[in-house]
Amino acid sequence: MGKDKYDEHLEEQERLQQEQRGWKAMFKHNVVGPLVIGAIIGGVGYIFEYEPLIWIGVGINAFGWFVAMRDG
Repeated sequence: MGKDKYDEHLEEQERLQQEQRGWKAMFKHNVVGPLVIGAIIGGVGYIFEYEPLIWIGVGINAFGWFVAMRDG
């Protein structure tokens, strides 16, 4: 049984929606991306008690908040 063009079109739409809502899409967002990346880096720095890594995370997180306030 072959797939017709309608089924292929639906699969392509589902794939595009999944890319827009997926894990990678979060990092492309101007506000959420820096907040999540900063939280991850700061969390790793806090766990391993590595001071520069904590400050890098805080800086990236601050940039995310700055973009949120500017766009909001």
